[in-house]
Amino acid sequence: MSSAVSTAFEHTRVPYGEDGRLVRGIIARCGAPSCEAAVPLPVNLMANGRGMDDNIEWQFVARKLEAKGWRIGKSAAAHRCPKCFNAAKFAAMRKSEEKPMPKVEVPPPPQVALQIVKDHGKAMTREDRRIIFEKLNEVYIDGKVGYGRGWTDEKVATDLGVPRAWVKLLREENFGDEVGNEEIHEQIAEAKAALTEMRKLEPDMRRLLAIADKVEKSLAEIQKVLK
Repeated sequence: MSSAVSTAFEHTRVPYGEDGRLVRGIIARCGAPSCEAAVPLPVNLMANGRGMDDNIEWQFVARKLEAKGWRIGKSAAAHRCPKCFNAAKFAAMRKSEEKPMPKVEVPPPPQVALQIVKDHGKAMTREDRRIIFEKLNEVYIDGKVGYGRGWTDEKVATDLGVPRAWVKLLREENFGDEVGNEEIHEQIAEAKAALTEMRKLEPDMRRLLAIADKVEKSLAEIQKVLK
């Protein structure tokens, strides 16, 4: 008897036919823990007394038992009766269903570009980008200064005949803020100086307002006399 089949099945004599006579066969036992299911199968395919090829005999047994719902493995521990085999399949299906699907991160659409198309009815072409970039490269100084004096997003857009939003988008992507830090600081300094001058004038303004109030009252008295 071939070794592989000997280890996979219990070889014995099993009942066969209506009369129940004992013939050569095997008993396959379920290899699942705590399961005692077993099934006998007549195997009487001896050829010329020499026995059959190991693999052919295993295939014969497996085909017969799998037709009855069994799952036949290469070893005794791998066999499963119909009940245990179906339970294993159900558990595998349930585990597959419960396994979370990998989360696919979908990048958000470029909202700025979408809004530009919505506002102007068309998308910026590669040629548009090239022309705007060249103009910005000509009139934009750097991130500290911003535009050269007199230039803004609006003026560049008007000069090129393109939407201001296109200019703003390319300027923010490739250059910097519309107004540089130095210009902002200069404007703040000018505003502070103007505020200081206005505060210096505050006493005189109060005095003039008091005089204006007296003049207004005098005019009211005069109008009463004239009536």
